[in-house]
This record gives sequence, C-alpha cells and structure tokens, in this order.
Amino acid sequence: MIIKSKMTIVLLPGLDGTGTLYQQLAQQLAPDFELQVIAYPLDQLWGYARLLEFIRPQLPKRPYLLLAESFSGPLGILLAAEKPQHLTALVLCCTFGRNPLPAIKGLASAVDKLPWNELVHHWTALWLQGRYASPQLSALLEHALTMVPEQVIKHRAKQVLRVDVLADFAALTLPILYLQARQDRLIWAFNAKTLKQLQPDMQLVKLDAPHFLLQAIPEQAAWQLKLFIESHQVATQPQQRSVSIV
Repeated sequence: MIIKSKMTIVLLPGLDGTGTLYQQLAQQLAPDFELQVIAYPLDQLWGYARLLEFIRPQLPKRPYLLLAESFSGPLGILLAAEKPQHLTALVLCCTFGRNPLPAIKGLASAVDKLPWNELVHHWTALWLQGRYASPQLSALLEHALTMVPEQVIKHRAKQVLRVDVLADFAALTLPILYLQARQDRLIWAFNAKTLKQLQPDMQLVKLDAPHFLLQAIPEQAAWQLKLFIESHQVATQPQQRSVSIV
C-alpha cells in the first residue's frame, strides 16, 4: 500500500477518557500515520457539550481523520456535523448515536448507587474482554479505570443514557466507517444497524473482538483504518466547510 502523505488520526477515547489505552494502535499505524489522542480532564463533571468545547481547539490545522470510540461516538458525530475545515472522514468504533441501553433510560439516577471500586474495575475489565482477556490488557484497563474518580465515570455514564445525536448523524456528508466488535457485550449490534439505516453508504466492518476492539486487535484495526483511508483518498480530500466554528 502506498500512502502519499502522512496524516493525523485524531482519537477520542472511551468512557475512562484517559487516553492511555492506545499505544499498540499507534505503533501499528506508524510510520504512515500519527495518532493524536485527546484525553479528557480527570477532575471535571463535563457533559458532551462541554467536552466539545474542550476538543475543538485541539483539532489539527491540516487534514485529519476523526476516530471516536465508545463513549465518544456522539462527540465524533457532533464534531463532524460542524464540518471543521480539515476533517476528511469519520470512524466510529463500538459506539452509538443515542442511548445504547434503551431499557434502562429511565434509570439514569440509579447509576450513582452502583458500586465502583478496585474489585469492580477488575471484574468489569474481564467481563468486557470475554475470551480475549489477557493479563496485560486487563492490567491496562484496570489502571485506566482507577485513574478516573468515581463521580466522573458515573457522570459520563449518565450522559450516555441521555444522548441522542441521530439527527446530526443522518445529515453527515463525509465518508464514514464503523468498526463493530462481534463479541461486544456492552454496545450491541442494533446500535450499528441504526446508524447504517440512517447512512446507507457507511462502511460497516465486523471484526472478531470484544468491546475493547482497538486494544484487543490493534493490528487488524490499524489495517482497516488504512484500507478505509486508501479507498476514499481521505488523506488529501477534506470535506467542504460551510460554517466556521473557530
């Protein structure tokens, strides 16, 4: 594969927001691509709107692809809907456009009552990995969860249960790729199906992986990103901006 110019892939992380889980993905993307991970503050109870304000000034001033994982899927969609000048394409990974757990939408207040400690971190990491669990990945995930205060994690979880950006997603006009984990125990397949119905041209790639797809199979994830970029020539073709957001 020939990549004419090096470009940046801006990654918006999952619920922990630490940005510490992507070293292997960055290694697989190098030297053709630079992975810029935007970590979120560990001490702020911010919803999606405030996080957008935090992200915007950090976006590159050159062509880039936006990769939004899990919790950050709505952020990626909202940013793409603003048509920033240098954005070339959007990649969504194991994520959603609205509350991915509609059965518990009315129980957002119950999130505050859930236990959150090192033991919960341990078993949550194992459960989400499923048969892909490894000591190395488990330790990485548990460390990331431990870094974030309980109230921040729970605040973000409640934002997930209340979000709905499907109208924004339906209006997008740039190339879109969705990476779906076949063994995802958290974000079920109907979330990707809903997005595909709104954007029939969206490329949907299903991979044998757990919810932590980018961490469990970084080589395959990087390969799919490279194929997508090559097929759409998104490295040098930013979408037209209709409204300035800077």
